[in-house]
Amino acid sequence: MELDDLKSAWAQYDKKLSKNLIINEELLKSINFEKYNHALKKPMNLELLNIFIQVFMIGLVTVFSLRLSNEIPYLLTGLIGALMCTISLIFSAVKVNRFNKLFYYHLSITNFQKDLTHFRIFIMHLRTIEYVIAAIMGITLFPMMVKATSDIDLLGNLTVLIPAICCALGIGYAFGICLNIFVYDKGIEDADKFLSIIVKFESEE
Repeated sequence: MELDDLKSAWAQYDKKLSKNLIINEELLKSINFEKYNHALKKPMNLELLNIFIQVFMIGLVTVFSLRLSNEIPYLLTGLIGALMCTISLIFSAVKVNRFNKLFYYHLSITNFQKDLTHFRIFIMHLRTIEYVIAAIMGITLFPMMVKATSDIDLLGNLTVLIPAICCALGIGYAFGICLNIFVYDKGIEDADKFLSIIVKFESEE
């Protein structure tokens, strides 16, 4: 009788232990999924910030272009710069939309990983174009901003304009590359890492 009681007690204990292990695994998966979401929000917030900046820049460039509308070279640089800002805004809006799709809870982990991989490839393809757009914005908007704010004609003085633009682009690219490496790409890499941990939990079940 004592042996039967011991077997019964052990069976109940084993059942509770299995249940607790399942709960712990689900909790760990949930925690890692929250970390995945948090990691993705970092690059997405950069895109939201860029949207805000580009909206502001389009408005500012429009005002400056109207102010300098009697000077054709500055009007043209303003229009080109505004176009580049608009394209950058559209790119960020598209990426934010793609980010939002990566937060859907009803997808399987496999689909999450597949979508995240496709998104990383998409970002790499866009990044080359974005670097070109950034260069065009710097070349066109820098002299126009200087002219509109201080009435200095940089377009008529290439010996000053070229070094100034090279310096501005160098600083801008250095800052942008650092953001991409240490915030944007790291956020996506961390998200992928947390998904891999969840996959490992599921494969062990």
